[in-house]
Amino acid sequence: MSEENNQQLIDMAHGLQEDIKMQLLEMVQQGTDPFDIIYEFANYLEKVSAERGYAQHIIDNIHTVYGIALGQKKPLADEIKDLEDRAKRIQDSLDSNKFSAEENARMDFAIKAHNRKIQQLTQLLNK
Repeated sequence: MSEENNQQLIDMAHGLQEDIKMQLLEMVQQGTDPFDIIYEFANYLEKVSAERGYAQHIIDNIHTVYGIALGQKKPLADEIKDLEDRAKRIQDSLDSNKFSAEENARMDFAIKAHNRKIQQLTQLLNK
């Protein structure tokens, strides 16, 4: 590798590191919720590593460990919102009348499962 290529790699990495460092500093100074900072960095790491699904894996684990297991309010509320958003998208598909009776039955079952999970998490949130 030439000296010029080495310097380009150093400059590129330094630039990326500076950007993320400044983003972190800004989020802390703005009083951003720590879970939102973690979500943001998980998404950033997924993007720069090209590892599809990494951020969602981290977020799902935060919701389970910190939300369900440890009862932290923010991850519980985030999980409830995610479930509500998914249930609405499924309901919109169901309401479109574009699918077979069998597919509609599966979507209806999925909506009911989402609503049961939302109720369960809401009870944990309100404890």
